[in-house]
Amino acid sequence: MKKILILSIILLSFLGFTSCNQEEIETYKSTDNIYFSPSVFPIAIAGAKVLTDSVGLSFGLENPSIIEKTYKIPIRVQGKLSDTDRKVKVSVDPSSTAIAGTHFKLPDNIVMHAGQEVDTIEVKIFRTPDMKNKTMLLVLNLEQNEAFTTKMKDKVLNVLTQKMMSFISFKLSFDDKLTVPPGWFSGFLGDFTAKKFFLMCDLMHLEPAMFNNKLGSTGLSISDIQYYQNFMKRYLNDQKEQGNIIYEEDGSEMFFP
Repeated sequence: MKKILILSIILLSFLGFTSCNQEEIETYKSTDNIYFSPSVFPIAIAGAKVLTDSVGLSFGLENPSIIEKTYKIPIRVQGKLSDTDRKVKVSVDPSSTAIAGTHFKLPDNIVMHAGQEVDTIEVKIFRTPDMKNKTMLLVLNLEQNEAFTTKMKDKVLNVLTQKMMSFISFKLSFDDKLTVPPGWFSGFLGDFTAKKFFLMCDLMHLEPAMFNNKLGSTGLSISDIQYYQNFMKRYLNDQKEQGNIIYEEDGSEMFFP
């Protein structure tokens, strides 16, 4: 009888433990939140993985023939997936300086596609003359609709600076300013100018954006830079001997050390 009592207690304890565990593993029953993924899942920027709610782009090192580009902003669902497409409501914040139709264009319909936890908002950015000396800012806000809520709140990243990270607002800045790129070695290539830079890239079929990388990167070793220097020196000398002196925009003769 005593053994039966002990076994009964053990059995009841086991059932109670199982019941507690089942209660703790309840499925997600809250609303489906939509948020910008880079604020939670790091993205690659300048060779590093970072959490961010803003990204900067530039046409500065793009060939003049490139007049637009598309940037895809990842969005993510906190909640259940759906077997149908769900509309995502996005608004342009009043703080934006970029003008719709002039500097950028959003898709007519933005959706989280069926079965997807992660999707993207494709922002088409146009290269305009005013971007040569002005940086445009586009701030996008995710809004609540019949499919999604936006309950994820901002968080403090740095207690000292009080810098905030937003889950439902994303800043995209862009310009066409050409500055000296990190991969330009003036000791071999001389002073940086736009005309010299793009001429060199065109003649040797180099990708201008490559020079956004640091010296020593692929295509930017010392031997690579020396080759570019010698190639351009020969080209300029050959042109000069044929009576075709290559000038900079300011009228000075183009020069490589």
